Amino acid sequence: MPEMYVNFKLRKIFCLTLILTILGLITSCSEEEIVDSLFTNLLEGKEVSDLVYYKGSIYASGMEGVYKIDPDTLRVETLDLGSIYLAKDMVVDRDVLYIGHDAGITAFDGDNYVNILDQTFNVPDYRVNGMMIDDEGILWVGTYGGVLKLVDDGWESITEKDGLLFNTVFFIMEDGFGGMIFGHYASSKDGISYLKSGNWSYFSVDSGLPHNYITDGLKVNDLIYITTGFYDVGGIAIFKTSPTGIELVDTIVEEWGAYGSKARSINTDNGYLWIGTEYNGLCIMKDDVFVKLDTLDGLVNNEVKSILFDDKNKVWLATRQGVSIASINQLYQEYQIRK
Repeated sequence: MPEMYVNFKLRKIFCLTLILTILGLITSCSEEEIVDSLFTNLLEGKEVSDLVYYKGSIYASGMEGVYKIDPDTLRVETLDLGSIYLAKDMVVDRDVLYIGHDAGITAFDGDNYVNILDQTFNVPDYRVNGMMIDDEGILWVGTYGGVLKLVDDGWESITEKDGLLFNTVFFIMEDGFGGMIFGHYASSKDGISYLKSGNWSYFSVDSGLPHNYITDGLKVNDLIYITTGFYDVGGIAIFKTSPTGIELVDTIVEEWGAYGSKARSINTDNGYLWIGTEYNGLCIMKDDVFVKLDTLDGLVNNEVKSILFDDKNKVWLATRQGVSIASINQLYQEYQIRK
């Protein structure tokens, strides 16, 4: 009997020790994760499609509307700007913030707002996918019904009948020499429609694009980087610009992680390409070397839809589940360590 009692006591001590060891490991891992997190996260659980800097604040737009963020305190304010949902894109022109969403376009001056496009306008489609302001200050809009152009307070449209490959336009960019690039999405056969001096030309997988779904773009000197893809396939197309037009000169197709090569967003800083992916997180790339940062590093979600650099040496990332903020210098340090 005493021997059984001793064995029972030993078993209890062993089990208790094991439980305490496991709890200690869990606590240790949690503390380590907090210490090692590279990102501060806001709006967790909220879909965020775009970020812009406007009048001293960061504005975030997404499925549920628009948010104003104080870059110093990180205080978040939900803005009441009427019926705004699926706000996919924003652009700033002088003192006006234009917000493109599924109900049209809202122009906001920091205090008041007005709808400059909605269902009451006689246009092929008012649902906004993307916008841009050209060198002359003209607002261009990509919709599901083609392209809209704001001229003399009225909307002009460009559709398939005028030369577009496909009416669904998600991305618009000027080439720097008067040419306009229109990126299509949701059509497996169409990629880019390019309009210059009244003439159309087209680019697709058949002419060298990594994928026909266009997601974002960036001009760096005489090169234009266009991100493409769907699900786990895609990449980046590189065009050279000149007064005569654009020429596809190279591509970047990388397995950014376990979930393929789709590139979702792009920006540049200090000679590095910053590439947001669909499922693999953020990739920082220089020459042919890239480093991936994802949810294991504290990123709120691995789908990075927009990349914004502020004037305080921080990068802001819009994702499918919120906003992540990090020190640019710290991420470059990680790049040097991991490359």
